[in-house]
Amino acid sequence: MKKLFKAFTFMLISTLLATSASAAPRDEAKPGVGYNIIYYEEFNYDNNGNTAPILKQLSWTALSLSNKTAVTEPTAKLSIIDGKLYIENNKSGGVDSYFMILNDTKMLSAWQGDYTVQFDVTLTSAGDASRYIAILTDYKPSTKGDYHSFHLRINGSANNQARIAGKWTTFDAPGQYYAADQDDSDSTSTIAKKILGKDFNGSQVLKNKTLTVRIVCEKYDIGPRVYIRNTGEGGEFVLVSRAGSEGEGYTSAHWRKTGGKAIVLKAGGTINGYIDNVLVYTGTGEPVFEELKAPETTGVPETTAAPETTAAPQTEPVTDIELAPTEEGCASFTALSIIPLLAAAFVISKRK
Repeated sequence: MKKLFKAFTFMLISTLLATSASAAPRDEAKPGVGYNIIYYEEFNYDNNGNTAPILKQLSWTALSLSNKTAVTEPTAKLSIIDGKLYIENNKSGGVDSYFMILNDTKMLSAWQGDYTVQFDVTLTSAGDASRYIAILTDYKPSTKGDYHSFHLRINGSANNQARIAGKWTTFDAPGQYYAADQDDSDSTSTIAKKILGKDFNGSQVLKNKTLTVRIVCEKYDIGPRVYIRNTGEGGEFVLVSRAGSEGEGYTSAHWRKTGGKAIVLKAGGTINGYIDNVLVYTGTGEPVFEELKAPETTGVPETTAAPETTAAPQTEPVTDIELAPTEEGCASFTALSIIPLLAAAFVISKRK
C-alpha cells in the first residue's frame, strides 16, 4: 500500500507541475489563446477570372452608386490566381471600387468589443504612386460610405483616417507613428523607412513587395493602431501608425462614430495587386496564424510537414500589443488545490 501511495503522490505532483507549466499567467498570455475568429479567407479556389461568380463564391457584395451603397460604380475586376485574390483596376477609367466582405450583422459581436483586421497585400502596378488597396472598417453603406481607412500607398506612405459626411479626419499626428510622414531627414521615419530601410523618395517603392497589414481596433481607444510586416522578406511587425490626442480624429471624436460596422475591400483608383489571408478576429494581440489553416481532415496535409515533437510552435508577441488573457481554468489549478488530494490519499493508505 505504501508503494501505491507513493505512486499516487508522484502522479499528482507530476500533474501539478505539468499543469503549472502549461498555464500562463493572465498578464503573460500566450498569443492566440482566447481569440474568436470572425472571418478567415485564403482564396484557395480554382483559378477564375470572372468577378460575379467570385463574389458569389466568397459571399461578398459589390457596392455601387446605383444601389446607393458607395460613391462610385465599381470598375475593378476580381480574379482568383494561384490561391490569391487579384484586383485589376489600373486602366483607363479605373475609379475607387468597393466590395463588402462582412456586413453589420456578421460584424456585430466583434464590433461591440476589441477586434483586429489582418491581410496580406502585394501592389503590382499603379497609375500613380499615391494609389492603394485597402480593407476598410466601420463602413456604413446607407451613407454611400462613411468608414475608417488605413490606406497604404504604393509610394511607402499611408493615411490613418475617418471619412464621415464626405470629409476626411486623421487619427494620427506628426511624430514617430504618423502614417502620412514623407520626410526621413528629421528624427521621425516614414513607413518606407520603417519596413524597407529606404528613405522615402515618392517612387513606387512598395511595388511587388508582399506585406502584411494589421489594423487593431480597440473600442475605448481614440483610433486604430496599425502594424506592417515585410512578409516577403521575412520581416517583423512594426508599429507604423497610432492615434494621438493631437490628431483631428480625436478632437472630432470620430472613432467608432460612422454608424456602420461593415468590413469592405477598396481598390483605391488605378491600382493592380493581390490580397490574401484576410483575417478578422476578436481581441488585439497576435494570433497563432498556423492554427487557422487546419485541414478539413485529421491527416497532416502534404504541404505542411508535421513537427517532430508535439510542442506548439513558439510565436513571439508583437511589441507594444496587449495580448488577450488566457482562460482561467488551468491557471486556477495551483499547489493549494493539490493538498486535499494528498491528505485523502494519506488517510486511505493508513486505513488499509
